[in-house]
Amino acid sequence: MTATTKCLAVDDHPAVRQGLGLMFGDTPDLELVGHVDSGEDVVEAVERLQPEVVIMDVRLPGIDGISAIKRIAEASPGVKTVMFSAYGDKRLLSDAIAAGARGYVMKGSPPEDLLRAIRTVVGGKPFVDPSLSPALLMSQVGPDAPLSEREREILQLLAEGLHTEEVARRIGLSTETVKSDTKRAILKLEADSRVHAVAIALRQAIIE
Repeated sequence: MTATTKCLAVDDHPAVRQGLGLMFGDTPDLELVGHVDSGEDVVEAVERLQPEVVIMDVRLPGIDGISAIKRIAEASPGVKTVMFSAYGDKRLLSDAIAAGARGYVMKGSPPEDLLRAIRTVVGGKPFVDPSLSPALLMSQVGPDAPLSEREREILQLLAEGLHTEEVARRIGLSTETVKSDTKRAILKLEADSRVHAVAIALRQAIIE
């Protein structure tokens, strides 16, 4: 039986907590073990519930999410934190990473991006929401960064003539996620467009 990753949500919006509960209910490898609605309660909750990942909002009653991340990093350094925010400015992203966050996901992104972020940070790698602007991504994803297996798969299917919607159906993702991954591949390859990215990938033998 596959082990599940235990997660704790920190958010003061009941609708967000309810949505996370529903999303985790359909995800066998991830378990939402609890939630708190303030940054001040998070350290005690981490000690009591022993999550592997904390999903943290930025704006919270009492201490904010950035300060709460610092407290978690000091008290439980093995716990990974993913910032789950409606705000995507560069300063906030930098502050979150400096505080110890391993992931940053926008609340307006497709649900699978949050799930992917959790799995990525558990695997020991950082994750920055692909919907953020290239300027914000450069610290995590630059021209020299290798394409992920999924980015290569998407470019391969695009090279074979499939449209974005067809690619999404083929690999079982939403259209928005395919678009986001395509944008990341374009950034990494320093391409001007999707067609240009495919051409570069073919020329460099990244795809066939």
